[in-house]
Amino acid sequence: MNWGSTKLRLVLVGIGVVAFSVLTSLLATHASFTMSGEVTYRDSMLVALIIPLLVAPPSYGYVAWLSWKLKKANERLDSLAHQDPLTGLSNRRAFVEAATARLSEGSAQMLAMIDIDHFKRINDRIGHAGGDNALKHAADLLRRSAPKDALLARLGGEEFGLLFALPADDGGAAASAAAAHVEAMRLQLESLPLITPQGRIDVTASFGLAIARADETLDTLLSRADLALYAAKHAGRNRLHMAM
Repeated sequence: MNWGSTKLRLVLVGIGVVAFSVLTSLLATHASFTMSGEVTYRDSMLVALIIPLLVAPPSYGYVAWLSWKLKKANERLDSLAHQDPLTGLSNRRAFVEAATARLSEGSAQMLAMIDIDHFKRINDRIGHAGGDNALKHAADLLRRSAPKDALLARLGGEEFGLLFALPADDGGAAASAAAAHVEAMRLQLESLPLITPQGRIDVTASFGLAIARADETLDTLLSRADLALYAAKHAGRNRLHMAM
């Protein structure tokens, strides 16, 4: 339902309410005059009571139904704007908005750029529908193994983004613990292949990691993590590389 259609319906409802109110008033007055030959004070008060009881409930019900339909339509539009339809993860737009907000809070964050290894080979072997299943398989495993309260999104194609808060630092152990968690995610992805009619498909990924610096913008952080991702690919794929 688009907004123009909703406005037209609301206008028509308003016209209908006014018309129905006038018609009800005329009919009630006519009936009162026909029965008694005159309109008494009691009859006028009775009409004043009956008209709202007749007009208000159906009118309110219809307006409430239109409002509910509009709310659902807005929710669907919001979902389309912020959710990747294939994997159910957040999309790039939602990730950028949420990640920017988190970085502005000033808490220590780690970003992981994740790219499925040799995805073109997967598509060539099992087709694009199979490639979609591989992406959904990877997204599900990443979602289940991601740190609590992490931002996980499909940024486009076979690339994913993961941003999460570092634990309290105690002499550099926080970064090591965070990297170990991401390594566990990589190992889980590596150890759980996708089973298809064409056979077993090993789905692995390369990870580029970067720890957010003080007052660093998201663009700069993404750039550093992206360079680390390319380093992981060049080193043989299916591995982690930490940005400097």
